[in-house]
Amino acid sequence: MLATSASKLPIGEQWAYEFKWDGVRVLADVSAKAVRLYSRAENEVTTAYPEIVAALAGTGPVLLDGEVVAFQDGKPSFEALQTRMHVRVAADARALAATTPATFVVFDLLSHGTQDLAASPYTERRAALETWFAEQDSSAITLSPMFDDGPATEATARQHELEGVVAKRLTSRYLPGTRSNDWHKLRFVRTGDFVVIGAEAPATGSKELSSLVLARQVEGELRFAGKVGSGIAGATARTLTRALTFRDDCPIGERPPASPGRVVRWVEPTVVVEVEFSSWTSEGRLRHPVFRRLRSDKSPDEAEGDL
Repeated sequence: MLATSASKLPIGEQWAYEFKWDGVRVLADVSAKAVRLYSRAENEVTTAYPEIVAALAGTGPVLLDGEVVAFQDGKPSFEALQTRMHVRVAADARALAATTPATFVVFDLLSHGTQDLAASPYTERRAALETWFAEQDSSAITLSPMFDDGPATEATARQHELEGVVAKRLTSRYLPGTRSNDWHKLRFVRTGDFVVIGAEAPATGSKELSSLVLARQVEGELRFAGKVGSGIAGATARTLTRALTFRDDCPIGERPPASPGRVVRWVEPTVVVEVEFSSWTSEGRLRHPVFRRLRSDKSPDEAEGDL
C-alpha cells in the first residue's frame, strides 16, 4: 500500500501519525520453515539482510510490512544502507551485517497465523502488530512508533532531521499496490523519481559519467525532465554506469541536446533514480537538481517526477 503525497498533514481524531523512515520498503513473509524478504518491486532481497532473517525466524506465520533502515548516530543513513541493498552473496552480506547492521522498522501486519488482517482497519492491525512485537527481543527488529498529534509529530520529525511523516486513517484497510488517500506522506525535502534515458560524459574522450539525462511519466509516456550532475562522482558514478544498459537511439520522442562540452549516450529507460530539487521551470525542467539515490525498488511506471 502506498501513500499519497501531501503538502501538509491531515489533522483530526480520525488520523494516526508515524515517522517516514529513510530506508527501503520491505515485505517480510515468515512461514514456519523460512523467512523471505521482498522489495517493493517484488524482488527477493533475503540474502542482503541476514541479521533480519535471523531475528524473524520462528516468529511466524506472519506477513509484515516495514522499512529496512541503517541507523548511524541514532538517525537513518541511506548512504550507509546503500552498501547493503544490492548485496546478493551471503558471505559478503554477513560481513556487512557485522560492520553496518540493518534494522527492520515494522509498521504493518497483514496476516498472523491463519488470520488475514489486510481487510481489517488500521487500528486492529496496529493492535495485533503491537502484540506480536511485544514477544520479540532482537535489536534487528523495531516497531515504528505511532502518535495521535500530527503537528507535534511533524515538529519532532523535523527536530531530529527525519525524512517526513506519514498520516494514516484509523479506519483504513490495507490495499496492496494502491496509492490511497487513506495514507498521506509529508516529505520535508522536495524529491522525485525519474527514469534515466541518457548519460553524459566529457567530450574530451573520457567515458566517466558526469550527468544523467532524465525523463518522467506524463499521461502514460516518458517526457524529458532535465539533467542532474550534482551528487554524481567517484563510486556513485561507477555504480550508476554499471546499472545502465546503453543503446544507439534516444528512447523518447524528444531528443534532448547534449550539454556544452559533453557527449550523451542513450540508455534503456529501465533505471529509476531519486533526485532532490527546488522547483520546476515553466518548460517542465528541474531546477537545482541533486542526485540522491538509485531506486532499484521502483519501476519506470512509477517515476512521475514530483513525489
